[in-house]
Amino acid sequence: MVSTFHLPTKIIFGVGSVTKLGEEASQLGRKALVVSYPDIRKIGLLDRVVEDLRKTGLDTLVFDKVEPNPRGSTVDEGARIARDEKVDLVVGLGGGSAMDTAKGIALASADMQSIWYYVEARARTGRVPSPIGAVPLLIQVPTMAGTGSELNPGAVITNWETHEKRGVAHPDLLAKVAIIDPEVTLTVPKNQTAAGGVDIFCHIAEAYITDRGASSLTDGIRETIMKVAVMFLPQALALPDDIEARTQLSWASTMAMSQFAGLGGGQGIRTCHGIEHALSGYFDVTHGAGLAALLPAWMRYTLPVREERFALLGRNVFGKGDGILATEEWLQEVGMRLRLRDLGCEFDRAEEIAELAIRTGPSLRRHPRPLDAAAIAQIYKESY
Repeated sequence: MVSTFHLPTKIIFGVGSVTKLGEEASQLGRKALVVSYPDIRKIGLLDRVVEDLRKTGLDTLVFDKVEPNPRGSTVDEGARIARDEKVDLVVGLGGGSAMDTAKGIALASADMQSIWYYVEARARTGRVPSPIGAVPLLIQVPTMAGTGSELNPGAVITNWETHEKRGVAHPDLLAKVAIIDPEVTLTVPKNQTAAGGVDIFCHIAEAYITDRGASSLTDGIRETIMKVAVMFLPQALALPDDIEARTQLSWASTMAMSQFAGLGGGQGIRTCHGIEHALSGYFDVTHGAGLAALLPAWMRYTLPVREERFALLGRNVFGKGDGILATEEWLQEVGMRLRLRDLGCEFDRAEEIAELAIRTGPSLRRHPRPLDAAAIAQIYKESY
């Protein structure tokens, strides 16, 4: 098997590194659009970032209308601004929703097409057409540990009219610079910190479990990332100002969704994510919370065809014999042993959500045990 590792993103990591944003941005563009949430302004970070950018001479605009499970309509609104204002640099400031919205805005602003045009093209043909114009450069500044969107070229966008939540990816959506400052994660609320930690774990655990023939190197990298999440998430929840715990979680988040996690030839697929995307695209639940609710049932469904992987998970990550039970105990410890009913989901929507997952999650067909609509509906019901 031939593997290609290509990561052109400059990573700047460490406490206080967000102060490097203006310096880095001034080398990449002349007019910037900062993409964020209203809450980032409330804690003062957005104003600090805008001031830093303007001090280095960048004409800086703000688009702070990002919502969780970002809508295609929101992306299109931001893209119109970026296009009309001739923005050449987009800065994503926030969690995965903000960073994914920034990617979508950059892509859609380079043409007159809606972001959903690119999403549908990928779903239909497996590739995203290149826009007519130049895609603005990207800088990503995550404000929480979780999605790891700063180091990959993909974004997940929701069409709220059809409840379809799908991915889009393009090489031009790899950030030129990722600035990862654990200090800015100190203000993240406990529930979001916990949801982000579960997302980190799932990014690795799903691929680790479903992998058919991982190398020792790949397994070692993945096991280390999972152990970091398992160890330091409880610390961050118990002591929100623990900068060491926040630093370790930030590293794990960045590594988990990057090409680093596949070094050594590892493969695997994130099919629990595929089911959750249908869930959060329909009920608008927090992504990490949806994963936490689905994960144990997804694991039990997968167990008959991956017993040896679950044994490795238990032994090498948790130091226990039963990987599923150990995962459930950890979820309980961090307050994330959730049920779908806790999240406002409806039991009688199981079949509808299953069909939506099949329609929007092409990776599901590659699960090591067939994941048809009936199986997904059963996982949903067992998670309720």
